[in-house]
Amino acid sequence: MESEVVVKGYKPRRFPWRLWLYAILVTGAAGGAGYFAWQYRTEANTTRDDSAACMNERDTLRTTAAEAGKRATTCQAALATSAKKTTDLEKQNGESTKDLSATKDELTQLRAQKAEADKRMAAIEDIRKQFAKMTDTGQLRVTARHGQLVVSLPAEVLFPSGSTDLSKQGEYAVVEVAAVLKRFPERRFLIVGHTDNQDLAKQTAACPFKDNLQLSTERALTVTRVLVTAGMDVKNLLPSGAGDHDPVASNASAEGRQKNRRIEIALLPAINELPALPPTLTEDPAPKK
Repeated sequence: MESEVVVKGYKPRRFPWRLWLYAILVTGAAGGAGYFAWQYRTEANTTRDDSAACMNERDTLRTTAAEAGKRATTCQAALATSAKKTTDLEKQNGESTKDLSATKDELTQLRAQKAEADKRMAAIEDIRKQFAKMTDTGQLRVTARHGQLVVSLPAEVLFPSGSTDLSKQGEYAVVEVAAVLKRFPERRFLIVGHTDNQDLAKQTAACPFKDNLQLSTERALTVTRVLVTAGMDVKNLLPSGAGDHDPVASNASAEGRQKNRRIEIALLPAINELPALPPTLTEDPAPKK
């Protein structure tokens, strides 16, 4: 058993709890400060990185916004151009529609004109066939002059020389012609007298006519009256005289002068076969009956 040695006058010291506690507190404070410093630096670095990323993103967004603005401007210009093109196309479409409508109307008119032309050609062919017998016997000729069907009767068949009175043979010929023409009551006919260029005064001193123009007109009137007597409508007959101003042969020979002395009955075109008149012209009102 060990014995305790007690030194006289020595007093044992107490454990320095306060110093240890302070040291612990200082150490803990230093560690905490270091931790908070590390955490601050970490957060600062993170914040700096985030800020840099935001700056980069901001710059990217600004660039994208600028490009988007340019594209928007380009799109607006393209849209304005497209709108103008659309307006022009709509205008052209409207004009095309009008043109198409006008073309359809013109086509309808052309078809109607063709139908009338076919009808006229059929009538002309029918008249020619009806006169075939008289043509074969030399009583008349069916020809085309000035774009019209013309029934030409020699004056020698119809009238004695220098006379306006029909011979019997001539009267029969005119009545036979009327029998064919009155089958076309909707048509109008021009009856024209023609002569040669011989001076009437030299042929006979007692000639009652001033000139060939008067003689040709009187002969046309005589033929017209017989046509009316034979049943044709007087409103469809227009008598006139051309004298020696519309020859069909040379007057230098007897044969030519004989051809020039004639009565022509020309088939006049119907109103609907003529070109349309200007709209500025007004039609005279029909007379009251």
